[in-house]
Amino acid sequence: METLRGPQLTMNDGATLVTEVVSDDDSHLCLYILLQDMIKIGDMIVGFDIEWGFKGTSASRSGSTSGRNTENHSQSDKSEHLPRRVEHHIAVLTFCTKLGCVLIRLSPNHISPSLKRFLSIKDIMFVGVHIKEDLQRLRCVDGLVVRNAVELSELAAKIYDQPRFAAYSARELAYRIASLKADSKPLNVLWSNWFDHTLCPEQIESATIDAYATYKIGKKLMESGSSSVKRLFS
Repeated sequence: METLRGPQLTMNDGATLVTEVVSDDDSHLCLYILLQDMIKIGDMIVGFDIEWGFKGTSASRSGSTSGRNTENHSQSDKSEHLPRRVEHHIAVLTFCTKLGCVLIRLSPNHISPSLKRFLSIKDIMFVGVHIKEDLQRLRCVDGLVVRNAVELSELAAKIYDQPRFAAYSARELAYRIASLKADSKPLNVLWSNWFDHTLCPEQIESATIDAYATYKIGKKLMESGSSSVKRLFS
């Protein structure tokens, strides 16, 4: 049986996860492997996390320059120094299950049919921390609908009657309610561009830790049997 391929990372609770990094267009097999394993073990919770990247585009300058060769040359030289417009896009989607993690690298404004089908499966519960606005962007900009998504920060605050939980990061919340310790995200990763051609080991490890934290939180809250679970955009 096919399985995930990639670096093995050990979490602070002793769990060892394999993390595979793929482009969106090449994600079909990894998503199929995750789905088959979830069905086999009867665990349909997926830790879900999103990383942003930025693309720079040169600003354009318009205007008639007909018959003015000197000005043409001057504007050509200046075009190299025009300010660049930075556009932010969702760069990486991370899925974590008991089997392992998959990091899917996206192209701006493009979602593959395989990924759309995976995210639309109603029996999968995609759980994340502070994902509501990101999912709204995916829905409005990319036409991507996550059929069954749960915002864990709001759910944890309600279940434990702790309003401050709504402001916690995934790592902080995982420590509070699932006893999963994790260091803060390194600054070089926090300020990195997730559209870089090759993700560095620190980026892969950081994304894995965040997604695993959301998976552990989701499992803990679902085991509580709370009736407070509410899908986003239902």
